[in-house]
Amino acid sequence: MTRASGLQAALIEAIEDEYRARASYAAVLARFGPVQPFATIVQAEGRHVAALAGLLRQHGFAVPPDRFAGRIAAPESLIAACEGGVAAEIANAAMYDRLSRTVKDPAALLIFARLRAASALNHLPAFRACLARAGSGGRIGAAPRPAASPASGASPLVWAIGLAAAAVLVRALPRKSG
Repeated sequence: MTRASGLQAALIEAIEDEYRARASYAAVLARFGPVQPFATIVQAEGRHVAALAGLLRQHGFAVPPDRFAGRIAAPESLIAACEGGVAAEIANAAMYDRLSRTVKDPAALLIFARLRAASALNHLPAFRACLARAGSGGRIGAAPRPAASPASGASPLVWAIGLAAAAVLVRALPRKSG
């Protein structure tokens, strides 16, 4: 496998995982309405897809179509949906750990690190909080997603600055011709 095809395979695996997550969380919203943390996280998954699509294009690779949109059924309950969110975000972070060991491209490594951090530090705690509310008799989706704190990771401003830096790096990559 060539270096470019290894990078391409890693980027395609990542974008397909983000497509799957976005479709799963959109299915929950379609079934149960605008509940948290799904309403917030589905938007984040769209930003993750956009970051990976930009990187694919920057390297001259085709962006694969989203084969998951509208094709994933929502779980029977919000508790099951939150459990699925926990499992999906753990798997997503592990995928980025694995992919980061297989690529050398600095822009890809930066984006993988940012997307892994979003899963581990933002999405996973939000889904765990969803389960905790359910376990304590609270209404799932009733509480807004908590803002990041210094103890839980980067603030939204730091996250936005990091994504902007990643976008600058991606734009600075030489374009593949022909």
